[in-house]
Amino acid sequence: MRNLLALLLLSAGCIAGHAAAERDDRLLREIVRQQRWSQQAVESRFSPEQLDRIRGSDYEAVGAARKQLRRLIQAIDRGTWVREAAAEAMRDDDDPQLQQEFDHAATLRKDAINAADELADALAEAKGGLTMSDLRPAFEAMRKAQQSEDRIAKLPARAATKAPRLVAVALPTPRPFIDAAAKLIHAHAEMAKELDKLAPEDATKIRAKMAELDLQQKETAASAPRAEPPPPEAEAQGPADTLTISNDVANLIVRKGAPKSITWRPDGLFALHWDDGDTLVYPDGKLAPPPRQ
Repeated sequence: MRNLLALLLLSAGCIAGHAAAERDDRLLREIVRQQRWSQQAVESRFSPEQLDRIRGSDYEAVGAARKQLRRLIQAIDRGTWVREAAAEAMRDDDDPQLQQEFDHAATLRKDAINAADELADALAEAKGGLTMSDLRPAFEAMRKAQQSEDRIAKLPARAATKAPRLVAVALPTPRPFIDAAAKLIHAHAEMAKELDKLAPEDATKIRAKMAELDLQQKETAASAPRAEPPPPEAEAQGPADTLTISNDVANLIVRKGAPKSITWRPDGLFALHWDDGDTLVYPDGKLAPPPRQ
């Protein structure tokens, strides 16, 4: 982008028979084109329903979101380039459209940053949705944007055109992409080494956010109701050793009188002995089938 700016500004002074101060519309046309591409990326912002599909790891939604994230990061860089190109051109050119594009680029860039941050956050929660390699260009775009605004803030007043001093804009806060990176590394500890490839300021903020996520995780675990241990398994009940005088036993006693003896057998049955033979019954007083011969 900066090379393109230099070429376009240089060409403005190299047209035979014209002074360097004479305006060259090629720069303005390029600015308008870059703005149009940024506008298209911002207008393709994902809906809440689409973001939910991404968080749910929908394959098609995640694939489309990764492409859109790259477009939005490019839109951030385009916004920075447009503001620098317009600022440079306005040193000698009082065309009001340059001022309009300068201001509009800030708005488009802000919208692109917010949309990209929102999308990166959703992708960080998807399975295989995001890597630190995807986020590094975003952090780099933010770094270049901040450096650009710092330069704009130091520009002198435009004495040649008697126009007011250009105003730098603040970038969105809290710093975009920090939450997405923290979520990603918190879920994938092996990516922590990627922090060394970022600016120290960004790496420090990401580590701080990861510490917050650790604390939240511990608080959630502590507040969750503890599962009650399952009751110990009851010991298997052995066969009852008490005979209930009811049902068939009661009828037998009425008819035959009290048995001569009652014997409890190892199989859990009771043998009631009368002179005419034995009768087997269950502990609940019901007749048992006679033993097989």
